[in-house]
Amino acid sequence: MYRPLEELYNFEKWSINSLIVVVTLFIMGVSLNEMGIENPLSQALFEFFLDPITNESTGDSGYNVVNTLTYGLVLGLFVIVISAWLRHLGIDPSDVSVIALLPFVTWAAFGEVAEDARMFGPDLASLFVSPGIHFQAAFWVITAGALGLSVEKQASEESEIDYTIEAISTILILSQFIIYGSSIFSEVGEDIALWPMLVGTSLAVMMTRLTRSSTSSFSPVQRLVYLVGLGGSLIFLGALVSFALENPPPVENFWPLFVVIGAPACLAFIMSNFGREAYDELKGQGLIAGVLPPLVTEEEYLANPSELIESLRMKASMAQPLIFLAVSGQLLDGLATWVGIDFFNYSEKHVFSAAIIEIFDTALTFAFVKLGLGMVIWYFFAKANFEFRQQHLRLLIGVAFLVVGMAPGLRDVGRLTLGV
Repeated sequence: MYRPLEELYNFEKWSINSLIVVVTLFIMGVSLNEMGIENPLSQALFEFFLDPITNESTGDSGYNVVNTLTYGLVLGLFVIVISAWLRHLGIDPSDVSVIALLPFVTWAAFGEVAEDARMFGPDLASLFVSPGIHFQAAFWVITAGALGLSVEKQASEESEIDYTIEAISTILILSQFIIYGSSIFSEVGEDIALWPMLVGTSLAVMMTRLTRSSTSSFSPVQRLVYLVGLGGSLIFLGALVSFALENPPPVENFWPLFVVIGAPACLAFIMSNFGREAYDELKGQGLIAGVLPPLVTEEEYLANPSELIESLRMKASMAQPLIFLAVSGQLLDGLATWVGIDFFNYSEKHVFSAAIIEIFDTALTFAFVKLGLGMVIWYFFAKANFEFRQQHLRLLIGVAFLVVGMAPGLRDVGRLTLGV
């Protein structure tokens, strides 16, 4: 059981106050617009943020320099604030939490591809583009996590906890099916046979029981989050299969799957195997590369560094799922962009990515840039020293890198495969 210190760092207090200001400005801008009062705040809010989101759901670009920079800043603030909250709750910050959150990467990607295929009704379409998709995912993660935390605090038999988790996850999975399935049915139900989505939902419910042994090392919080994300992913995947059966994509659209997913999978495998021995050696001593021992500050560690940690940290970090998934996710995004632009005549909508591609006149260069960024991410986590009570911050920084790389990459290759 983790016993986190309650006090906040100064940068956490600053981040909380900054988010309060952001939310207040957002509410003020929307409220003033609803009251018909013309003002610069509302004008800027709709011009740079809300209107691009609406346009994105109709196929137009939803990104500009202002909202791209703002989204990045707000994402950083959320990472800091949520990490402090998780520390306060005593949530496990280990790599198991990374695995538990991984299904929500596919959840977001499959949901966005379904939106690209015009499968959602107008009531939900705009919620499946950035940043709405991230808030949706956060809602399900927080809901599942909160219920899991409640189960975790109950002094029950292990079998009773298992049944409770499976029952709650089934309810949340079926809730997703009702919410998203009804929108999909109302939009395309008359044109597309949706039985694969029903099969996906049934499989999702079955997985709540079938994964009991494979998730035995998960806490109730981790298991509930994992199952809800996995279930939602299977629902959306079933919807995409329904679309593909009705609108069969060309055979030549399938080869990108092997390149875009295969190469990053090989990279993740190589990194994990290369660093496994060093990782296990540190783990045997109760150590994690990049995380200082309890009650040791960075200043104290730098004054008297551990020879064992310093000799193994570069290799050991490669075997951490938090790191090799974040690195491979960047490569996945770069390869998806390269294949989509250079082979399928797609265009890049992110302003900074488009600028890089335009400079070198080929998206292949962008793939190498993303691979280089992945190596920078590995080097950062390998060399940085996070204090023991900063593990949640380390976790969320890695998850943020993972999400902004892997999720758009999976979405892009999904769009390519379906031809939408």
